[in-house]
Amino acid sequence: MTAPEPHRFVAHVVDESPNKIHEDDVARRYGFSGALVPGVELFARTTTPLVAAWGADWLSRGRIDLRFRRPTYDGDELLVELEDGGLTVSAPSGEVRCVGSADPEADRPDLSGYRPVPAPSELVADPVVGPLGGVREAGTVERNEWYLAAIGEPLDLYREEALAHPGLLLRLVNELLMQNVALGPWIHTSSDCRFLGLARLPAELTAHGRVTAVGRRGRHDEVRYDALVLAGDQPVLQVHHTALYRLDSA
Repeated sequence: MTAPEPHRFVAHVVDESPNKIHEDDVARRYGFSGALVPGVELFARTTTPLVAAWGADWLSRGRIDLRFRRPTYDGDELLVELEDGGLTVSAPSGEVRCVGSADPEADRPDLSGYRPVPAPSELVADPVVGPLGGVREAGTVERNEWYLAAIGEPLDLYREEALAHPGLLLRLVNELLMQNVALGPWIHTSSDCRFLGLARLPAELTAHGRVTAVGRRGRHDEVRYDALVLAGDQPVLQVHHTALYRLDSA
């Protein structure tokens, strides 16, 4: 099997977000130099060399675990490398921004614990262990094309086969949190993903989830939750997701 080659890309904040940590003035109030590039967009471009090497098969049965260790800012150049299954995403200075692992194939996870739950009538201040209200959106070729252009995805596979980009699918996992919890600025810190099938477009995209833990990381409030994304009735992505949902600016 072909080994993924090192891959360089430029990170970008691709659009306006309700999460104000992706705006310069707000991010600076929390001690950052400027607007943070969303973790989901770093994840999206980290997958590029993996898909280049392993193809659509990886998008139907592979895995990637990515943890965001250092802030990344709009316009930063990054290098993705995979060695002996270990992933690093680093700056030209050598500073490691993301760490993780990836494999061309993984065992299929247990999907029995996911069930449709109605969207909440109002957002809660703090998540609690248990199910999250589901989210759905129309998965269109046009939106996928927009996303591919916005992140600078060089691979033609997504366009030629009308496949939803994994970053677009992971955005729906973020939406689970945003559509259930009243959030201020927040930070996505990790995603451990199993791909379960190809998300061919157009298709209705749906995400179900459940909170598994709520606690503290340093000064910040942290939530861990699992999510399952479907394209139509086909499971395509299962994720263990972690976020700092309330930040302390002190």
